[in-house]
Amino acid sequence: MLVVLALAALAILGGVVMVATGRGGEMQDFPPDVPPLDLPAAGQLAAVDFVALQLPVSLVGYHTQTVDETLHRAAGAISARDTRIAVLEQRVTELLAHRLHARQEAQAGRAGAAPHGDPRPRVEHRPEGPEVPPELPQDESQDTEEAEKAGAEETR
Repeated sequence: MLVVLALAALAILGGVVMVATGRGGEMQDFPPDVPPLDLPAAGQLAAVDFVALQLPVSLVGYHTQTVDETLHRAAGAISARDTRIAVLEQRVTELLAHRLHARQEAQAGRAGAAPHGDPRPRVEHRPEGPEVPPELPQDESQDTEEAEKAGAEETR
């Protein structure tokens, strides 16, 4: 009887060694007991899809794998929308900057070309003053000098 027990112990030990080294085969994968999710792809998810979503319930609560898959799809959809919003906001900013730059160039073009390559827009400014300049009193000596010059020019 001792020999039978020793042979049984050796057989069990041999089986454990074979399974531990990977020659014992694999366990079969069983299909999940929950129906597949009826959600569209991450880029096409809408709020209506989440309102209509009913997650399957298991013995201890919601089915973990289904909830995880739903959350991953929702995170992908939100991430894709955030990226799209950021790209569109960047485009709007660039368009507004371009429009502002074009408007400034148009205003600078209307004011005239800047002299000598000066990048600042040229602004025409005429100081306001009296319409007729006041006449200054002239010295009599200047009057006589002007008369002499005029006479000298006439004799030539």
